[in-house]
Amino acid sequence: MGSSSFKTEWGPAICMGLIELFTTGQMLLTKVVVDAGLFVFALLTYRFFIGTVLVVPLALIFERGKWKELNLKAFIWIFTSALVGFTIPGLYYIGLGDTSPGYAINFYNIIPIATFILAVLFRKEPLNMRSLVGIIKVIGTVICVGGTLVISLYKGMVIHLWPTNIIGYHTKHSGSAYGQHHMRGTILLIISCLSLAVWYTVQAQMLKVFPHKYWSTVATCFVGCIQMAVVGVAMNREKATWELKWNMSLLTIVYSAILNTAAKFVMISWVVTQRGPTYPSMFCAVSVLFTTVLDSLLLGHDLSVGSILGMIMILAGLYFFLWGKRKESAPQSKEQHQLG
Repeated sequence: MGSSSFKTEWGPAICMGLIELFTTGQMLLTKVVVDAGLFVFALLTYRFFIGTVLVVPLALIFERGKWKELNLKAFIWIFTSALVGFTIPGLYYIGLGDTSPGYAINFYNIIPIATFILAVLFRKEPLNMRSLVGIIKVIGTVICVGGTLVISLYKGMVIHLWPTNIIGYHTKHSGSAYGQHHMRGTILLIISCLSLAVWYTVQAQMLKVFPHKYWSTVATCFVGCIQMAVVGVAMNREKATWELKWNMSLLTIVYSAILNTAAKFVMISWVVTQRGPTYPSMFCAVSVLFTTVLDSLLLGHDLSVGSILGMIMILAGLYFFLWGKRKESAPQSKEQHQLG
């Protein structure tokens, strides 16, 4: 019983913490290789293909024969999931190339609030503002989003807690980051984050129609790979653009395929079934914390009073929201009378 309790109560939180750590590593690696000239759609096409190959053995072992349940209705949801969860969010990496990790990550604050609103509108997320739990969830969401806004909009005094840019990174596109491409990057970041907000709700519906997390991940990754390849080839057909070499680009592709595709989407599928579509999106704010620290440590961007204050707000907001979710998911028993 103790093991089961740990799995249901702490398992989803641990999974999401790991996912956001994986996301931070991918963001920093992607910024480096995109600045070096890697074609974003080539990176994503190979990433989703490798992710598909990696999850197939798990699907064959743990969900043998379940692929036969894939019908037209399930395929439509899988196609939609790949479109709003993989292909459109791929624009994020173009926006990342136009700006910087510390700037781009702040747009993740759009995802929790947009997902929460969509989930409430489509009745995927219960919300009772007359209850303490409902109020706490809303307060946690607002504080969490407020923290990311503080990091984005308020700098304050620069704090030197550690040596910065310890790997000696120098961007090749520093001039464009605040030029004409900065606006393009900002628009693409917003579009991709809104698409991800929609994806969490689509993912929840897809898993109702086709409730097999391994085969659904295989199918979604494969469809996403095809979608990304079609868009990429339409944009750039040069052979050199699609060639793989033994360099940082290949490392980024393998890293993102293993951790940010295969592992990430299997884990998210499980978390969505355990906690609903809003729960995973709340952890997007944790990426802001990780990226703010590592962006300063590895790529040399300053850490400020605003960054520290924003991180504290994010952690506080996340605590409130998760507390509310835990109370909400508890059985209708004595716990409901001990909220005060």
